[in-house]
Amino acid sequence: MMKAKIVLALLLSAFIGHAQDWHYGLTANANYSGISGKGMKESFTAGWQAGVFAEWRMNEMLGVQPEVLFSWNGYKKADDFMTYYNNYGRAAAAENIKVGYVAVPLLLKYHVNRTFEILLGPQYSVKVYDDENLLKSNASAFKKSELSANVGMQVNLGGVGFYGRYNWGLSDVNDIDDRYRWNSYHVQIGVAVRLH
Repeated sequence: MMKAKIVLALLLSAFIGHAQDWHYGLTANANYSGISGKGMKESFTAGWQAGVFAEWRMNEMLGVQPEVLFSWNGYKKADDFMTYYNNYGRAAAAENIKVGYVAVPLLLKYHVNRTFEILLGPQYSVKVYDDENLLKSNASAFKKSELSANVGMQVNLGGVGFYGRYNWGLSDVNDIDDRYRWNSYHVQIGVAVRLH
């Protein structure tokens, strides 16, 4: 118990000592989503993301930026969906699909200079909503979570940053069966406003 208190005290003092290096704010972006895989249409559909971020500057060149976002993604069922999922699929299923996630990116930031940054890192997302009716059984066609990777750049003008990112789904989100992989992809253009 005493060792745990000592470790906690050391961590707290380290955090307080670096508190001036932490910043936080709000972020929002246009999120153009698509999905690749059998039975799905590979095209971009407009959606959005919004949430909060924190940034810790480790030194002049590197920083870490965790975020918590709500992500609204749009996908489209392909005309040949029933060719691949005729045993499970619903022929009258809607073409347009909306899926909502709580997404947690953890980005490494490389500061090229005071204005320009490069961002890179993983993202874990948990599905909290979908409106698809692709399957006869009313089961969800999409898995409950997803791992993906982000790469992008940001231009900072004072306390406001303008960014573009590409997000590629690393995990298979097809929960119908294991015959065909579905991978999501997203192009995001947004703004981050530093509050502190």
